[in-house]
Amino acid sequence: MKKTFFVIALCFACLSYSQIAFASIDQVKKESGYISVSGSDTKEVNPNFASVTFAVENTASEAKKATEENNAISNKIITALKTVTTAESDVIKTNNFSVRPNYSKTNDGKSVIKNYTAVNSISIETKDVNKISNFIKVAISSGANRTEGLYYSYESSKDICNDLYPALIKSLSDQAVLIAKSAGTTIDGIKHINASCNIDTVVSNGRFYAKAMSGASSDSAQESLLTPVETGKVKVRVYINADFYVK
Repeated sequence: MKKTFFVIALCFACLSYSQIAFASIDQVKKESGYISVSGSDTKEVNPNFASVTFAVENTASEAKKATEENNAISNKIITALKTVTTAESDVIKTNNFSVRPNYSKTNDGKSVIKNYTAVNSISIETKDVNKISNFIKVAISSGANRTEGLYYSYESSKDICNDLYPALIKSLSDQAVLIAKSAGTTIDGIKHINASCNIDTVVSNGRFYAKAMSGASSDSAQESLLTPVETGKVKVRVYINADFYVK
C-alpha cells in the first residue's frame, strides 16, 4: 500500500514538473522576439476653460499702510468682478498676499528700510472663455496694475482621447504587421501597450493690458481693454507605444 502511494505521488510530481517545463518553453517562445512601434495623434478643439490672474502692487512708508491700501484696492476689484460673474461658471480666489520691506543705503553704507511693498494676486477661473476680455477690463479699471497669467484649457478631455485611441492603435497594428512581413515573420499577439493623453494648454501673457493703462489717456486705455482676446485652439494629444510578439 505504501508503494502505491509513492508511485502516485511520483506521478503527480512528474506531471507538475512537466507542466512547469512546458510553461517555461512557452514563455521562452513568447519572449523570443517582438516589434515595438509608437505614434501620436492630435485634435484641436475650442477651449472650454480659462484662467487669468491679476496683481495689485503698491508701496507705502509703513507696512500697515501698504496693507490697508492694497486691501482696499483688492476688495474693490473682487466686488467689481462679482458683478460680472456667475456662480455656475466662475470662481474668484486670492492666490497670494505678501508685504516686503524695501531697503536703501545710507551715506555710511548701512542698509535701512525705505518703505514697504504689498502684493496681492487675485485669479478668476471661468468655463465661459468669452468673458475673459470683460474680466480684464473690469479688473484693471478697478485698480489692478498688472496681470500675471492668462491661459486656456479644455476640461473633460476623456471623450476626445477615447475617440483618438482606436484609429491610432489600428495604425500602429498595421505598421507592426508590415514590419513583421518585411522581416519574414508574422505578428503573434500583443506583449504590451502604453497609452497616455495630454492637453497642450494655451498660455499668453496679459501684461500688455497693464501697460495700456499706464502712460495712456483714459479713452485710449479703455478702448484697448475692449480689444477682443483671441483664445486660439487647444490641442489634445494621445500617445501610444505598443509591443507585438512575432512568431
